[in-house]
Amino acid sequence: MGEEVKEKKPNKYVEGFKGFCTFLYNPDDHTVFGRGGSSWGKIIIFYFFFYACLAAFFAVCLIVMLNTLSDDKPTVIGRTNKPKLAAPFQDLYILNFKNDAQWNKYKVAADALKAKYEGNKDKGDGFFDWSFDNLGECFESQYPKNSDESKVGCFYIGLNRIYDWAPEEGETLSFGCEWVVGKTGSGNLDPPFDMEMQKKVEIAAALKAYYPWTSMENNGLQPMQAIKITLNKDKLAAMNETASLDTYLDCSAYVNEKKIEDSGNANFEIRYSKDTIADE
Repeated sequence: MGEEVKEKKPNKYVEGFKGFCTFLYNPDDHTVFGRGGSSWGKIIIFYFFFYACLAAFFAVCLIVMLNTLSDDKPTVIGRTNKPKLAAPFQDLYILNFKNDAQWNKYKVAADALKAKYEGNKDKGDGFFDWSFDNLGECFESQYPKNSDESKVGCFYIGLNRIYDWAPEEGETLSFGCEWVVGKTGSGNLDPPFDMEMQKKVEIAAALKAYYPWTSMENNGLQPMQAIKITLNKDKLAAMNETASLDTYLDCSAYVNEKKIEDSGNANFEIRYSKDTIADE
């Protein structure tokens, strides 16, 4: 009997590669990716008109939108166009006299705030000037100190840029702050710190001249109020041992000494260590 011959199986990888090449171009049918010339012509024409219509639709939408927007006046004035008091940078919300890293972040933010207002200089009436006349000693960003001799800091607050809003004739706009218990309810209402609103009379006049705000080009950056915070060592020495060290400050905007309705407050915090400061 003759020797049995085994049938050689084709290599699946080779066959798969050949099939892929045939898919790319089939010389028998003269097709590319399974499509002939007429089929490719039809699909190219279809997608050309499809994407042309799509691009034209978006172009018309953009043209209509841009032509209805004003460079100076917001299109929608509603929920967000309400008075709110705030500090420009997050690191300016906390005076931390016991943490050097966070204190340095505060100083960097204070420098950035001063630099931001440098562009307001010499622009005429209605533009807030970052100066001693408006901010007192807090106008110098290097003024706050956290040393063995003194612990002094400044909070900065400003009303948001509310389009076309202003106090009525004869009304005065001003800012005011008070110690509060804070969200935790443990805030000390008589902390060992002195709070002093800087240049209150001058800032009220500047605020009135600034509004109504219409645009950065016409009014520039909003006026700021500085609040000087100073450690009072006499108060600290007399403070009860069980008194809370949590210290929170709440600032509001007022018209004729009455808080503006529906306005948002600015909330600040002071952190310190009684033992460390008391031993100085």
